[in-house]
This record gives sequence, C-alpha cells and structure tokens, in this order.
Amino acid sequence: MVEPGRPKKRLVEATKKIALVFSLVLLTAIVQSTPAIAQTNPAIDTADADFQLGAATGQAFGFTVLQHAFRLHSKKTRQELGGAFIHDWFKSVSHTGRTWNDGGKVFTNYVAHPQGGAVYANIYRQNDPRRRRLEVGDPGYGGMVARAMLFSAAVSTQFELGPVSEASIGNVGMRNATKMAWVDLVITPTLGAAWMVGEDVIDERLLARMDGANTVLRNTVRFFLNPARTGANLSRGKWPWYRDRDVWPTR
Repeated sequence: MVEPGRPKKRLVEATKKIALVFSLVLLTAIVQSTPAIAQTNPAIDTADADFQLGAATGQAFGFTVLQHAFRLHSKKTRQELGGAFIHDWFKSVSHTGRTWNDGGKVFTNYVAHPQGGAVYANIYRQNDPRRRRLEVGDPGYGGMVARAMLFSAAVSTQFELGPVSEASIGNVGMRNATKMAWVDLVITPTLGAAWMVGEDVIDERLLARMDGANTVLRNTVRFFLNPARTGANLSRGKWPWYRDRDVWPTR
C-alpha cells in the first residue's frame, strides 16, 4: 500500500535534486568561464593525424565505469555480485537475443540508452582529428557518423555483454533470459548516432549563434542542450561546454 503523500514527497525530492544540479552547473559555469585555449594542446590537433584509438578506448571505459557505479546503487545489482564470476557471466550472455524487448521502461530503452550511445559516438569523433570538426552537410560528415556508430556499437556491446558489462556485473539475464534482449544492442548505437546528429544541428544552428555572447549563459545552455557532447567532453578532461571552434574558429 502506498503511503499517503508519498508521490508528492518523491516529486519534491526530485525537484530539489534538479535544482541542485542546475545550481552546481551554473556556479561552475560562472567560476570556470575561461578561454578554452587553456585546455587545449594545439600540437596534437592536426588534420592528418590518425584516429586516437587508445585515447578513445580509455575515455569510453571511463564512461562505462561511471555507468556501472550508478548501477551499483541498485540493490538488485549488488545482490548478484557473489557467485562464480566466469560461470555466471557466461550464463547471462548465453541468453542473448531470445526476444526484442527486455521489459525495461520506454524511457530507459529509447532515451537514456541512446543518449549513452551518443556519448560513445562523440568520444569517437573527438578522437578522430581528420573528422572531428566536420559539420552537418559537410562532405565526409555521413562517413564520420557511420564510423562513430560502429564505435558506439562495439563499446555499448561490451557494456551489455563484455567482461565489464551488465552481464558480468550484476548478471543481468542470468535468472530472466528476456533481460538479454536485442533492444539495447540495436537501439543504443543506432539512435545514439541519430542523437549525436540532432545535437549537432542544435549546436550549429542555435548554440553557435551564442558564441561571443555572455559566457555564463552560453556555457549553461551548451551543457543542457548538448548532454551527450557534455558527457564526452568530461571523459577527456575538458569542461562540459568545450567546443573546438572556441580555439580554432571554423569557416
């Protein structure tokens, strides 16, 4: 039985958390609104440099660890940490692909996971010097998105099935085979790539107009309207609102 007033209490708590996050972002934007050149090493930003696989892998792994850290807050995840690691991991993976839907919430499968896929896609792009400054409509932009999607697919598959995955940490799918469904394996990288393109459109058509304007406002809006790029920036140790164009203006 739901306690009277409990939904309202949860709403108040959620509102407080959102307000806290917004306040922290705004405060950081004010304190750290410094020229982006201070965070950049021009020596490695050459158009003919090769894809930085090591850096991309490290950044993607860092984001993966962060996601698992959040998962470990869940009791059902912690309850499955015991047992034989290899045996339980392989048993979970053996149930892969028996159904499309894993029974998860629509928001989780079709919003949260694609956003994570977009973070991985952005991590690919920011480590590809030949393509990372391409904009929507530029020759080669579509190829960059395809490469980013493949990278996202590889990393998100590891997150689902690999040695540092939902299957190995918490053994998702071991007791309920439907949890190892196709939906996350397919939707995360494909809609993630589409999410990245959508953020690019917002960044190029809207946020770029704020360049040179009030830095605090610009940084705050960049943070909230490009969340996947924000996550990718943090993975490489840059401020959430960092843009290459702040250092090397395009066009």
